Amino acid sequence: MAPPPAAGAARRAVAAPQPRPSTRRPPLRIFEPEPRRSSRRGLSRRGQLWLAVAMVVSSLLVVVVGDAMVAEGQVRLAAVQTRIDGQSTLNKAMQTQVAGLAAPDRVVAQAISDGLTAPPSVKDLPQVPLNVPLPVPVTSAPLSKSAGVAASTTHAHSPSTATGAAKAAATTSSTSSTAAPPTR
Repeated sequence: MAPPPAAGAARRAVAAPQPRPSTRRPPLRIFEPEPRRSSRRGLSRRGQLWLAVAMVVSSLLVVVVGDAMVAEGQVRLAAVQTRIDGQSTLNKAMQTQVAGLAAPDRVVAQAISDGLTAPPSVKDLPQVPLNVPLPVPVTSAPLSKSAGVAASTTHAHSPSTATGAAKAAATTSSTSSTAAPPTR
């Protein structure tokens, strides 16, 4: 079914474009950039290239200087380690020498050659707790030095009183050794 021709013409008349008002566009122009000014706002291309090259060269120079400093530090460290090894070897040799000199057999032999003799008997002292303070010993007044010297000189001629003077001197020395230690 074809539509009637009158209806199709009416549709074409409605769908036809209407004429536009006449507005003319200005003619197109070719764009030309403005010529470069002589005042520099930034670096030229050649200047940027030189700056990049200078930065690369300076960074390589910094790396080389840093590497030289590290190498110098390593050389110093190696020298110090060599000295430490030498001193450590010397220390071990001296420790061995001291251990040999402090050996009990050598000490006893040296004591005998110096004229020392071993005691006939050895008595072990009882254990004393270190956390308990000792009481202060009671002592008598010590004899004056002049009295002790006079007693030993007056009785030195008779043999019976010489032993008495020795006992008195021993008593004087024992009382002075048991006196309380000086206070701080």
